Amino acid sequence: MATRKPQSGTKSAVRTKARKTKKKQPRRGPVMRFKFGHLILIWILSLIACFGKYVYDRNMHPEKNVFVKSASTDEDSSSKSSSKPAVESSVSEPVDSQPAADESTAPETPGGENSEGLDSENEPIVPEGPKKTNPVPESEVHQGDYLKKCAFLGETNVYLLGKNGWLAPLNVYASENLRLTNYTREYIMLNGTTIRILSAINAASCPIYLMFGTESLFTQPTDQTAEQFKILMKSVMAQAPEAPVYVMAIPPVTYAAEISETPLLNSTIDDYNSRLLDLCNDENIYFIDTNTALKNNDGKLDPTLAEEDGIHLNADGGRLLLEYVLNHVPPAE
Repeated sequence: MATRKPQSGTKSAVRTKARKTKKKQPRRGPVMRFKFGHLILIWILSLIACFGKYVYDRNMHPEKNVFVKSASTDEDSSSKSSSKPAVESSVSEPVDSQPAADESTAPETPGGENSEGLDSENEPIVPEGPKKTNPVPESEVHQGDYLKKCAFLGETNVYLLGKNGWLAPLNVYASENLRLTNYTREYIMLNGTTIRILSAINAASCPIYLMFGTESLFTQPTDQTAEQFKILMKSVMAQAPEAPVYVMAIPPVTYAAEISETPLLNSTIDDYNSRLLDLCNDENIYFIDTNTALKNNDGKLDPTLAEEDGIHLNADGGRLLLEYVLNHVPPAE
């Protein structure tokens, strides 16, 4: 009996039907392919965008002090300071480089900043009171604990007072880069936080000592430098209207500094300090003649009191400067 061979047409029909049946099957949805590299790219772009916004805010809105926390209220600060026992010490040994556990002796440093140094009517704030005697005459010697209640604002010489251990870190509002021309932009390090000096002393009531001008006199005339100091001084007075403000004369320099490639003459320094004295008399602000206290018989800074540059004070020079301050404290008003 012969077998029947399937017809070729029948096979083709079966295959076509199978294809149609397969095509009619519903799809389960789009196939999603995840790549880990895409996630990393998104993260990097987000990081760049955040950093760009931070840089933009820092440059376009410098008055906003990011990451700076306001200090406690005046009431809390006064209650703390009243409970602190007096400390009998002098400027015979450097202070401890670490902040004290009780920080009530440090100047009050709530946040905020008024870079213009003007009141609500855009007029300079001038202190009232009896006429002050300048330069401040010699007074009863104060102990070293007085320095712990003060804020010292300045350039490299003030910065070195803290670096050499004569002032506690919480009392030094200075840096090696701080100048009369950049104090509204330059940051200082205070208690582990970067902050501008006007923000740091906002609403403070402690004595504030100012010593600026040495660095600026290298590149500009005395009248321009004195005018810049006047703007800074009035800004400080506006930021801390309750704080007594004292202006310190900038120190002399050595003979070597006068004949260097970039000289700074003591005659220029004397002219500048004379302008500061006139400014203090006009504004009824105390003037401390720390320049005369550091001069030798030749009217210059003794090399034993100076750093190698002959301009900035070394540890011995800083000690003498602060001893003079402690011997010339104006009477409380």
